[in-house]
Amino acid sequence: MATARLRRAFRYPDDSGDDEHSREELDEEAIPLFSSFAFIASILSGSSSLSERFLSLLGALSLLVTAYIMKYLPLERPDPKGKRPMTTPHAMASIRPYILPVDAAICVLLALFYASQPTTQSWLVIQPVTYLVPGAMFAAVLIARKVMLSVDLKALENLRYEYKGA
Repeated sequence: MATARLRRAFRYPDDSGDDEHSREELDEEAIPLFSSFAFIASILSGSSSLSERFLSLLGALSLLVTAYIMKYLPLERPDPKGKRPMTTPHAMASIRPYILPVDAAICVLLALFYASQPTTQSWLVIQPVTYLVPGAMFAAVLIARKVMLSVDLKALENLRYEYKGA
């Protein structure tokens, strides 16, 4: 009697279609979110002053907005023919033009507060250098977006290896 043998397609270990066995990597959007925890202690602390709580709230807000920029703000590649892409209107479309300038203003305000503080402040719950973190994250995101826009995807697609057989 002949036995039936089922043949399955070969798959590499990391090429499995199962999402339940895939590894979850640290997402780059999570870096500003984790950085915002530095401000949470100052916001919730009873020993911090009202101005320090306000500045910490601004720092956490700036980091959350930076995470939003990384995740949801699309990269706008200039069209060689000068055409503008069609977009679907939604609730966040009206505030998108103001997100980058407002985040930049918050980062500048926090940097100015850092620059105005003497080096030996004992009344602050967090170190004043922490107020530079939102600006550093925002600058890193802007630089990464600029670099991503400068990459020519057509040239990269031409370099792709098209051979699929063994």
